[in-house]
Amino acid sequence: MTVTTDFFEKPRLRANVSIQVNDASCVLRYREQEYEIELAPETRSDALLLLEMLRAGGHSLDELSRKLPSLADEVGTICRDLDRFSLLTETSMKPVEAKRGSQFYRELGRFIERVKRRYNTRPYYQGLLSGTIGREQLIGYALEYYHIVRMCPGLLAPSLSHHETRKTREILQGFFVSELNHDVLLERSLAAVGVGRSELDRLVPLPMTFSVCCSLGVYARLHPMTFKAALFLFEEPDGDFNAAFKARCDALGLPKEFYGPIFEHASINEEGEHDHISELLFADVPCISEEEQHVVKRHICILVESLLLMERQIIDHYGKAGGTIPRCFD
Repeated sequence: MTVTTDFFEKPRLRANVSIQVNDASCVLRYREQEYEIELAPETRSDALLLLEMLRAGGHSLDELSRKLPSLADEVGTICRDLDRFSLLTETSMKPVEAKRGSQFYRELGRFIERVKRRYNTRPYYQGLLSGTIGREQLIGYALEYYHIVRMCPGLLAPSLSHHETRKTREILQGFFVSELNHDVLLERSLAAVGVGRSELDRLVPLPMTFSVCCSLGVYARLHPMTFKAALFLFEEPDGDFNAAFKARCDALGLPKEFYGPIFEHASINEEGEHDHISELLFADVPCISEEEQHVVKRHICILVESLLLMERQIIDHYGKAGGTIPRCFD
């Protein structure tokens, strides 16, 4: 699985990147860093030509794909990987396009839908519908959900340290207050299936759950624009998922005391119109540069992928016979 790659119009290697070609590889050097790329015999000539074309710049991704038939399906991925190490820059001379925050948010919503369609899967939801999600995986979902809800206030707090408009600060403060103590609802839910506070205090999240939480916290502190966009992903309502979750709980004999508090938390978010939080925040952004737009899209694309991987980890870990439920380590 890869994230979206078409962020360049006409990519070019940065001016100080040097290329050293060896028998089976080539080495790219930039500043103090060195990157070695293996050259497969069947694509060697096109790979070297790609590097030369990227050194010259001025070629679109479509042009590169047409001129390099053996790499036609990989040009975007290669450029993404080179960009990860800051080896590429843009040579397109089109005017810089800045947008109002409200306009960008509308475009971002369509972008997120395209990303979701590209992955074309919701493994946990599909498992609920097909009946393959078991009792432990239902409890596991609540356990991982508890991590996000419990950590939420701490993850949100750094966003209040930025210099923002009065309106944005009021929105963020109100949202922060509204998210306090929601973990109590999840504690009630988990207590209904025998997971008490003493265990919750020693709970350890799955790696992707921890990664998702860390990403949100980092964006809150270091990239406010991505943080504003990311809130929508955590607050959007999903009635179909809730209905499927309830039906699966009923089928497996899990009590209403288990799933009731989960839906109560969801209803609080809906009543507070939390799904509009990103829209409200972007409405107060007078201008967002083209570069900033690209950065936000990249971050959100990775976050969507991370949430999908989190679902798969929940299915895999809590579906194992004899798996630790909950994940408590001393």
